[in-house]
Amino acid sequence: MVNLKTFVGVLKLTEETAGQLGLQSLTPMDRYILTAMWDKHELAEEGFVLQFDDFARNSKKQGVFVSKAQFYKSIRRFLSVGIIKRIGGERSCSYIFIE
Repeated sequence: MVNLKTFVGVLKLTEETAGQLGLQSLTPMDRYILTAMWDKHELAEEGFVLQFDDFARNSKKQGVFVSKAQFYKSIRRFLSVGIIKRIGGERSCSYIFIE
């Protein structure tokens, strides 16, 4: 059974790692979107596609509402900190994670 001490330890580790990656300013919604992107990434061999309409539909099924503005704001944040890269043109919905 997970207890409070374990939970707080995981939180501390998460915050420390976020700081090392320059991701300490991520909002809870940024983290939700990043997690969804990672799930897509794990299923793809060469990049992944993440379109707002599909993302919003899947999020709604989980009871989470994400606005289009928030979705693209998060994508821009990930691009600017260098954790993802867009594949294709400026309007492409294909991305890869940068290691």
